[in-house]
Amino acid sequence: MFYFSTSGYQIRFSCGVSLMLLLLVACGNNYQAPVDEQSERLLIGNPIIVASSQGDTSFDAPQSRARVASSSTARASVAAMTTPGLRHASSETRSLSHRVRLGDTLYSIAFEYDLDARNLAIANNLSPPYTIFIEQQLNLDLSRISNIAPRAAADTSNLGAAVRNNSVAQAQAVRVRSGGVSRQAIDNSRSPDRDWQWPHTGRVLRAFQAGNKGIDIGGRPGDPVWAASDGEVVYSGNGIQGTGNLIIIRHGDSYLSAYAHNSVMLVSKGSRVTAGDKIAEIGENSTGVPMLHFEIRVDGNSVDPIRFLPKR
Repeated sequence: MFYFSTSGYQIRFSCGVSLMLLLLVACGNNYQAPVDEQSERLLIGNPIIVASSQGDTSFDAPQSRARVASSSTARASVAAMTTPGLRHASSETRSLSHRVRLGDTLYSIAFEYDLDARNLAIANNLSPPYTIFIEQQLNLDLSRISNIAPRAAADTSNLGAAVRNNSVAQAQAVRVRSGGVSRQAIDNSRSPDRDWQWPHTGRVLRAFQAGNKGIDIGGRPGDPVWAASDGEVVYSGNGIQGTGNLIIIRHGDSYLSAYAHNSVMLVSKGSRVTAGDKIAEIGENSTGVPMLHFEIRVDGNSVDPIRFLPKR
């Protein structure tokens, strides 16, 4: 195509250069951005018309250069918003039976499942002294015996006998320090919603609310825990998940008080206590916070302890 003659060579060379320049300009107009840039460019287009809920009014959505979140990120965002509700629904699901474990009493089982111990005894055809056995299957469905509890209150003195295995008493696998507790008889003539006192002097860290069936009272490890009212200890152990060392006291036929996360328990099942007796020492919860978790139950239902405790 190129000749080394003087005039002809110059003409053909000039034409060749011009053609090359035209090709370069044409190719430059078809340039495509890399994949990352394309994903961003795709978001810049004509405005999106979004219909309003009132009439036929429409508006232009503003353009955005923000990247579109991946499908996995979107799914994670949705899960983060919906998970709490699902967890709450799951936590409200109640088993219909309970397999008795070492150390269980009828009261501890009723406490664990938010049931009234008297109705639980009736549902399982238990009669005084309401002895239960390891591996025994207890029915937790009390739907057919509603409003029976008041009529079942005639004899509850031995309700919640410790679990026995083949009629042989089994010791609970917890350490209880002895001494220092009054054995005074319970005065059942007094209304159980009177003469309550604070189980500890610390400030309330968390109030009674959804997800917290009592109040959390701050303190220091080793601080005293006092019985909130006169009663009988119906459980002293660590067999209920999430409570640590737990003490449950019965006050008359309908009322229970519970003291969780103790470092030391000073009373055992069957002990008689009066308001103000030292029954335990404060320990730590599962996250290492020194505190006492305190509950009051009425006929198996959680109530706000502040309603019963004196103002301070």
